[in-house]
Amino acid sequence: MKKLVVSCALLAGLAACQTTDNVVRNTNVNLLSLPKPELAVGDSYAYYRNGDHEIATVTAKGDGVYSFEVTEGPGAGCSYDGEGFLSPDVKWENCDGSTGTQTLTQTGEIWPLKVGNTVSYAGEGTDGADSWSFKRDCSVIGTAMVTIGTGTIPTYEVVCKDGSNTRTWFYSQSHKWPVKYTKVHKKRGLVDQREIDLGQKAG
Repeated sequence: MKKLVVSCALLAGLAACQTTDNVVRNTNVNLLSLPKPELAVGDSYAYYRNGDHEIATVTAKGDGVYSFEVTEGPGAGCSYDGEGFLSPDVKWENCDGSTGTQTLTQTGEIWPLKVGNTVSYAGEGTDGADSWSFKRDCSVIGTAMVTIGTGTIPTYEVVCKDGSNTRTWFYSQSHKWPVKYTKVHKKRGLVDQREIDLGQKAG
């Protein structure tokens, strides 16, 4: 995927500016608190995953839980159930060669997003071959400007950490889905990167 570096000089006067790929982090982007997006059956999320185009579609909606299916791209056929946002999935099938379930306990509430909000998830899971327990801690660490194609989008940056991975989401006021997501494995480095499809081409 093509990388676009945005100079901090373009945001003159902003303090604590840090640039990584197409993300400019700073502390002076003023955003209203961001409510959790409402999804409906049939809603689709088109994105580039590690350069490949995929589409995930909402196939069912329950009490705070959604069902999704990857309907286009290399991951087609993967289905998963969960909150649909920062929370770990509670069930998945045929996703990167894995099928399994997890039980979750949530502590705290991160929505509506604003800097400083936190949430933690603790759970146990199995894929039929292995079992595990985990804890994921999430916080809204700041704001960032994310450049997708020719547009630059003000976002909240949410970071979630567990024993193996660091996951980062960038959410905006103007998009129902995250505009950018990365998962970095502590030992293997970057293992997953997604950017919303806003008409740009994969690099």
